[in-house]
Amino acid sequence: MIRALEVAGSVSAAAIALQVSQSALSHRIREAERLLDTPLYSRQNKKLVATPAGLRVQFAARRVLAELERAEHDVAHMSGGVTTTVRLGLEAYASHHWLPELYQQLAIKCAHIGLEVTADVGLHPESALRQQSIDIALISGLPPAKDFNCMHLGEDSLLALMASDHPLAKNASVFPEMFADFPYVAYHTNPEQGREYDLVFRRHHVLPSNVISAGVTEAVLTIVGQSQGLTILPAWTALSQGPKYGLITRPIGDGALTTQWYLAGLHQVANREAILEVMQTIQNITRFND
Repeated sequence: MIRALEVAGSVSAAAIALQVSQSALSHRIREAERLLDTPLYSRQNKKLVATPAGLRVQFAARRVLAELERAEHDVAHMSGGVTTTVRLGLEAYASHHWLPELYQQLAIKCAHIGLEVTADVGLHPESALRQQSIDIALISGLPPAKDFNCMHLGEDSLLALMASDHPLAKNASVFPEMFADFPYVAYHTNPEQGREYDLVFRRHHVLPSNVISAGVTEAVLTIVGQSQGLTILPAWTALSQGPKYGLITRPIGDGALTTQWYLAGLHQVANREAILEVMQTIQNITRFND
């Protein structure tokens, strides 16, 4: 009930979602407030607004329901021999071409581990870890926070991507000042440390003529392929995904610009051994240092 009220924003909409009458739901709210001996909601401009106590219960509801959902999923998998499930979150920069090999390796080495790739954590993988919606995060740029179990995967060159008929395609490399003359296509417009804004634009006092926020890798590459725009990606992603969209890659400046890839995992969790097993398998197949 608490979660439905938070998501729906009104008693009438929550009642529809819960398939109960509005009066029955109102009765449930009053009963919850009686048991807790404090108001959970107030009405402001005909809207239902959670009180501080209501906000605390909402937070608990999100955590409890997520854990129950995961428990149901894990138990369902146990009938097929899977005894633990590990959820992997990929950041927006990451490529996906290595995932089939990861599944194959896990099936051979540790069939008792079920792997799930979790969507919608691309821009905030560390936050997803702290909220325990994922167990492992693949992260580029700066090292993960020290309270995570961290594994360094390796160093990766940053490359500029463009359409094959782009005016800069004839250049052997793209220098930072050249980005000022063309639209730049990115996942989002928030500047971040350890990535292209920090390493290319701010360091060389350059800003693109226009920045287009595209949200996901596929949209970024599609827009670059159909425009005069540019983008920057790690070579791991650029070389595997760029050709699918008819894009070419060029080094930036002298080609010395790099980013780092890391895995971050949760400490002190029930499936810690399975998390470490998956992290080690990912490290073995990514081969950044080959």
